[in-house]
Amino acid sequence: MKKILFLLVFYALTSCGYQAIYTKKDSLNISIKNIELMGDKSISRKIVSLVNLKEENNENYSYNVTIDSGKTIETTARDKLGNTSVFRTTIIVKFYLKDPNNQGDIFKTKTFNSNFSYNNMENKFDLSQYQKTIEINLIERIAEEIATFLNS
Repeated sequence: MKKILFLLVFYALTSCGYQAIYTKKDSLNISIKNIELMGDKSISRKIVSLVNLKEENNENYSYNVTIDSGKTIETTARDKLGNTSVFRTTIIVKFYLKDPNNQGDIFKTKTFNSNFSYNNMENKFDLSQYQKTIEINLIERIAEEIATFLNS
């Protein structure tokens, strides 16, 4: 009796049709003709790499992509002496998917924004290394959002 119940539960769970919406191995559903990078080019290049955007010389219908990115590090709090105690790093990416057949009309556009607040450190080298780590994490988060946006 237990074996039959186990087999029924196992069958129900394995045949439910679940599929992940986003995995890193997924390929994009679109063909890209040209990629234009604006703003902070290092952030834009990392996003192109993480999302796996590739230019293709496809004769069929393809899009032009424009990525405009920027990073700000701002002071959000100060101590009694006026020294910075809390920083916030913000990365903003504007993503444009343009239709090359209609004089570059924008087909899809979205602005992706990600930020993180953190305390100041006495050792400035450790602070700069921490800021680089935060930047990488924010870029990875935005790249996942862009991949989901393109596959939907």
